[in-house]
Amino acid sequence: MQRALAGHQASTTALADVDFTTFDTAELLAIQSEREQRARTHALIDHRIQAALMAQATPHEIGGKSWIDVLATRMRISRKEASRRVAAATELAPRYTVVGEVLEPELPACAQALLDGTISAEHIAIISDTVKKVASYLNATELAEVEMDLVAAATRETPETLKAGAEKLLFLLNQDGDSPDLAAHRRGLRLGRQDADGYVHVEGWLDPETAAYVATINSVWARPGINNPDDPHPIHNPTPNPLDTPNTDDTAADTAADLAAPDAADSVSADHQPQADASQQEQQQAQAEAAARDTRTQTQRNHDALKAALRELLMSKRLGRHGGLPVTVVVSTTLSELESAAGIAVTGSGIRMPMKDLIRLASHSFHYLTIYKHHTAEPLYMARTKRLATKAQRLLLYDRDRGCTRPGCTAAADHCQVHHAKTDWQHGGQTDAPDLGLSCGPDNRLVSLGWTTSVDPDTGRIRWHPPPLMNTGQDTLNHHFRPEELLAPPDAADDG
Repeated sequence: MQRALAGHQASTTALADVDFTTFDTAELLAIQSEREQRARTHALIDHRIQAALMAQATPHEIGGKSWIDVLATRMRISRKEASRRVAAATELAPRYTVVGEVLEPELPACAQALLDGTISAEHIAIISDTVKKVASYLNATELAEVEMDLVAAATRETPETLKAGAEKLLFLLNQDGDSPDLAAHRRGLRLGRQDADGYVHVEGWLDPETAAYVATINSVWARPGINNPDDPHPIHNPTPNPLDTPNTDDTAADTAADLAAPDAADSVSADHQPQADASQQEQQQAQAEAAARDTRTQTQRNHDALKAALRELLMSKRLGRHGGLPVTVVVSTTLSELESAAGIAVTGSGIRMPMKDLIRLASHSFHYLTIYKHHTAEPLYMARTKRLATKAQRLLLYDRDRGCTRPGCTAAADHCQVHHAKTDWQHGGQTDAPDLGLSCGPDNRLVSLGWTTSVDPDTGRIRWHPPPLMNTGQDTLNHHFRPEELLAPPDAADDG
């Protein structure tokens, strides 16, 4: 094996030294094709290595939460890519029973074609997805035939053309379409990552009930002039909700008055009618003026209506608690940024928020102040003699850590637990703010798999130290929630 790896390295080094400008067009195209074919073969070899590893060890024995975690940490690849590689190893590499028997891959035709270098990972993804979709109404022999037919097409066609053929095959095999139960599985919303402007792309499907709720809200709160964040005199709720229950005492009093003296009640109502009409006219005039000032599109008004509805829900205080805190938006910033109305704040869910948006949000909020040592992440003091952290300590960690402190983890603060980072509670650790850190649930359990944590004495930041098989010399600090540190020299970034 070592000779083979050394030979591969030698040939790769030789190729890297080649001046490819000395070849003509036909020769370069031939070289490119051969390189692509061999890269596909090399990919299958990598899948076999991963499958053999999964057959003889567990992620916990290595010090990882899962095989995806092991790959992402050791190879410094994304969890998405690590997930793809684990799935590919499961589908394309030999399988092993507990007694050591070797079974063929789940997709044997795809595996052979990849070994031959005649199809790509994109082809395989389309074939795998198609086979999974038809598995519920085909037997094993028919599934194998579907795979072989699609592989044969993949050796001649591009992934785009193969996908068209696969979709046609799905239609021919299931012309009646999916049942309503299967269609219901499409429901869902996906929030993308924030872009450079702070905006998040949303996509998904709403079921009929949810769509009815959203449409009803939009019919009132997405009207022109309503919930306009740019209006100096915004109107948030144009008319009282007709479903609101009136005041019981007032209703009872009105009823009693009607029964006791109908004429008198009519007289009182008549007296109040001009005032009610005048108030209604003022509301209508204000709404008309607000609508005239409103330059938003319908889609923008829909967005602002949803924002207002979600804000009302959060302010209702009916969502209980999460992570030891009431369900609310927790935002951290600096005093200088707040005073200058410039900069970016960070929420407990990891959302970056421009200062102008934070100031608008803060107009509906209660505030909390946390003080740190100058130029460090160490809080001045906040201690506790019990095992569980207080609400104040959790808020402090939301601001200091912003999310899971394990390097590479992207779990935001509201998906984390409080972790005794210096010394575990069962070993005499104290629940003092400087000794605590945030970690997501799976990472919090890594302490039982050989991971250790420490508090940097100079910066107060939490460092994670891996077990031997997970140690590749990686960074011990998580910079995901403080990406500005990546723009500084390594020594400066390590200093916090």
